[in-house]
Amino acid sequence: MFSFKVGSQDQTRLAILISYVSIFFNILAALLYTPWMISKIGQADYGIYSLLISLVSLFALDFGLGAAVSRFLATYKAVGDRKGARRFLGLAYKLFIVIACIIFIILTAIYYLLENIYTGLTIQEIEKFRTAFLVIGIFTVVSFPFKPFDGILIANERFVYYKLVELLQRVLNVFLLVLVLTLGYGLFAIVVINSLTGLLIILMKYIYIKKTTDLEVELSYYDNNLFKEIFTFSSWITIIMIAQRFIINITPTILGSVSGTAAIAIFSIGTAIEAYTYTFSQALGGLFLTKVIKSITNNDDLQEVERLSIKVGRIQLIVIGLLITGFIVMGKEFILLWVGEKFLDSYYVAVLLIIPTIITFTQEIQNNLLIALNQINYKAMAYLIVGAISMLLSLILSPEYGAIGSAIAICIGNIIGNVGILNLVYYKVYKLNIFQFFYNCHFKILVSLVLTLCIGLLIQYAMPAQSFFLFIIKSSFLASFYFVTIWFSFLNEYEKSLVLDLFRKINSLLRG
Repeated sequence: MFSFKVGSQDQTRLAILISYVSIFFNILAALLYTPWMISKIGQADYGIYSLLISLVSLFALDFGLGAAVSRFLATYKAVGDRKGARRFLGLAYKLFIVIACIIFIILTAIYYLLENIYTGLTIQEIEKFRTAFLVIGIFTVVSFPFKPFDGILIANERFVYYKLVELLQRVLNVFLLVLVLTLGYGLFAIVVINSLTGLLIILMKYIYIKKTTDLEVELSYYDNNLFKEIFTFSSWITIIMIAQRFIINITPTILGSVSGTAAIAIFSIGTAIEAYTYTFSQALGGLFLTKVIKSITNNDDLQEVERLSIKVGRIQLIVIGLLITGFIVMGKEFILLWVGEKFLDSYYVAVLLIIPTIITFTQEIQNNLLIALNQINYKAMAYLIVGAISMLLSLILSPEYGAIGSAIAICIGNIIGNVGILNLVYYKVYKLNIFQFFYNCHFKILVSLVLTLCIGLLIQYAMPAQSFFLFIIKSSFLASFYFVTIWFSFLNEYEKSLVLDLFRKINSLLRG
C-alpha cells in the first residue's frame, strides 16, 4: 500500500495535478461514452437513469457530517488534541449510522410511492425505474456510514491518495460500463457497476486509513455539548449542500411531473456540462481547509486568508475562464456534434447554469474561512435564498419553457444569492477586501476573456465544424490563444514560475 509520505505543499500540488488528470479523463470519457451509452440504452432509459441519479443523490449527501469531520479533525490536529479527535470520531460515526437508518426508511417509502410521484412516466418506465432504484438505494444506505473516510483523509492532508482513488473509481466505472453495455446489458447493469465500484473504493480507503494514520475511534464516548456543536455545524452545511445541488437534482423531478423524459434528458445533458465546470472548480476543494484553519486557530491572520484567496482564486479563474468563454463560443457546435440536434436546447441550459460560476467557483478560500470560523450559517442563509428563488421561478417557467425555463430560474437564483448576498457577507461581516479580490482576479483577466470571446466568434463564423476533428483543431487553437494572452496580460512572476516548473518536471519525467 502506498504511503505518499511527502510534504504538505507537495501533497497539495500533486493532488491538484491528479485532480485535473481525473477531470480531463472524465471529459474525454464523456465525449466518447455518453452519446454511445444513449445510443445503446435509448433516450428514454437515459432519462430514467438521470432521474434515478438525481433522486438518490439527494439522500447520498452526508448531511454536513463529512465537512464536520474535516473541520473538527483539522482543528484538533492544529492544537495537538488526539484525545478530542478520538472522541469526536466516535460520536460522528454513531451519527452516520443513525442517519443511514433514517435514509433507509425514507427510500423504502419512496419505493412504494413511485407511481404517485412520477406521473409523467409510463408504466414500463416506472418498472425499470423501480428495479434500478432498489439497487442504488441499497448501496446508498450501506455506504453511508463510511462517508467520514473522506474527511479523515483531508484532515490528515492525505490529498494524493484521496484524489488517486477518485480517479481509479472513474476509470473503473467507464471500463466496466463499456464492457457490460457491449455485452448487451442495459440500465440495470449500469447501476450495479456503479454500486460495486463504490464499495471497492470504500474498502481501499479503509485499508489506507488503517495503515497510514494513528487515528482511533472511541465509540462509547458521548458528550452533549460536542453533539450540539457537531449537529449545529452539520445542519448548516446540510442546508448549503441541499440548496447548492438540490435544485439541479430536483429539477428532473419537476420536469418529470410537467413534461416528460425528453425534457429530463435535455436538462441532464446541460447539467452534465455544468457538472464538469463544477468538477474543475472542486479540484482544489478542501485542499486548503487545513491551512485556513491553522491561520485562524494559531495566528488569527485574516490578511493571510485574503492573500491566499487571491492566489487560489486566480488559479481557479484561469481554468474556469477558459471553460466558460470556450463553451459560450463553441458549446452549441459541441452539443450538435456530441449528442445531436435533438439536444440543442441543452446548450442554453448549460450556458445559463455556468454563467454565475465565474464568480462562485473562484471563492474557495472565502468558503473555507466560513467553515474554519464555524460560522457557516451565513452561507446557508444565502443558499436558502438561492433555493427559494430557483424553485419558485422553476415552477413558474418550466411548464411553458421546459428545461430552459428551469435553467433561467437557477441562474437568477445563483446571481442573487451566491454572487450578491455572499460577497456582501464577506465584505460587511468579515471585513475582507472583496474589491481587491475582484480587481486582482476578475478585472485583470477581463482583457484575455474578451479577446478570446471575440477570436472564438470569428473562428466560428469563418469555419463551422462538421466533424469532431475540425472542432478539436479549432478548440485547441482557441485554448492556445487564451493561454498566450493570459501569459502576457494576467500571470504574475510567481504564477509563471509555477507553469515553467511544471513543464520542467514533465520534461524530466519524459527523459527518465
